[in-house]
Amino acid sequence: MNKESRNSNEEQEIISALNRYEQMLKKGEHIYFDVFQLEHIIDNFLEEGKIYPALQAVDMGLNQHPTSIALKIKKASILLNLGEISEALNLTNELVLIENTNYELHLLKGSSHLLLGESEEARISFNNSLKYTSEDSAETLFNIGFAYEQNNEYNIAINYLKESIEIDSSNEEALYELAYCYEKIDKDEESIVFYNKYLDIEPFSDSAWFYLGILYTKKKEYKKSIWAYEFALAINEEFPNAWFNTGHSHMYLNKFNQAIEAFKRYLDFDNENDEVLCLVADCYNKQNNFDKAFKYYKKCIKINALNSNAWYNSGIILRKKTDFKKAFEFFQKAIKINQENDQYHFELALTAAKLNRFEDAIDSFEAACELEPEKLKYWLNYAEMLFKRGQVVKAVSTLYLATEFHADNPLIDYRLAAYLLESNSENKASKHLVKALEKDYSKHNFLFESFPDAKNFESVIKLIKKNTPIDS
Repeated sequence: MNKESRNSNEEQEIISALNRYEQMLKKGEHIYFDVFQLEHIIDNFLEEGKIYPALQAVDMGLNQHPTSIALKIKKASILLNLGEISEALNLTNELVLIENTNYELHLLKGSSHLLLGESEEARISFNNSLKYTSEDSAETLFNIGFAYEQNNEYNIAINYLKESIEIDSSNEEALYELAYCYEKIDKDEESIVFYNKYLDIEPFSDSAWFYLGILYTKKKEYKKSIWAYEFALAINEEFPNAWFNTGHSHMYLNKFNQAIEAFKRYLDFDNENDEVLCLVADCYNKQNNFDKAFKYYKKCIKINALNSNAWYNSGIILRKKTDFKKAFEFFQKAIKINQENDQYHFELALTAAKLNRFEDAIDSFEAACELEPEKLKYWLNYAEMLFKRGQVVKAVSTLYLATEFHADNPLIDYRLAAYLLESNSENKASKHLVKALEKDYSKHNFLFESFPDAKNFESVIKLIKKNTPIDS
């Protein structure tokens, strides 16, 4: 009998055994299977991810073959996968006493010790596994590397996986896991190299193309990331995360139509994902298509009334349409959900000022400045509102407070000079103007923008001329 015929007969026998096993379970009968058949029945369940049916098949097999080492090894492996680590280790230790040179047992033992945090015992067991591996040491090295990877010990995993590849450079599983480990320790260039090597062997792996796309996204190479995601989607259109990531990459490139299309494809799989609906709205917003943007923000809020971003951006649109009263209400909703967002408070302050709700505006400006004092525009807008309301002294004191966070910024000194001139404190104004001119002469027009009448002060004109840089 030739090899092909023998393999065909074995395959038929396995299929027959699987059918008989399923019939036995349905009818509740007891049928005899040899160890070879049982191993393949168990492996079939494991390949399908059916752990408990596999365990049931093992236990039935051990009732028929109580001394079978092969079936006991299967059971120890299944127990390990189920998280029954101590039980798996106890069974493995019993088997090692019988077959001390069985590399699979030492591999299982090492994996158990590793999961129990017993690093040195794991290392010894893995070394024994390699010692007793007679043929495929590349596979054993891969399995050891994978065990360390599963335990989040990526650097150790990399060492074993690289050794595996040195022996068998075509081991696609090892290439894939090596790429993944490099990705986990943020060695993106190395990860890209090994994903590409893997894809040279297995070009139809949608997950490898997807992870390659993520790496290019991390490197801000968005065109390449889209290229990788598109390969993943060409292989598997039913890949929602690839659609989502494609949309994000298009957004980074300001290709909003393409981004919208990708996000909508994602929504075919999850049409109640408020974050994605919000992203579609953001894209329309960037295109100044405010009606469609508002429509999608509204959908988002309907699904998740606690999405503060949707309330906030809806408020921005309403304010652009000069519906300040409704915008104010939307900003309030956003702040109620997320009180720590400085931008929300700032936009509420601007809107409150438009509605002449000055107490609300003051409270909101102060909240924004307290949350993010490094943002100069908060201080300048707050001071400007106070100045326009005739509260010049408070505007000046606000700017003095701002200098604690923006000591080197000339705009504060120009603005202080403007307000002090307005309040007839010309000497103080001159001091701040000199400071501002020394810091950055080129921005002196900011003084006149803040207080146009400053050009009528002779002292101001003299100081500007006196402090004009030689090369101007």
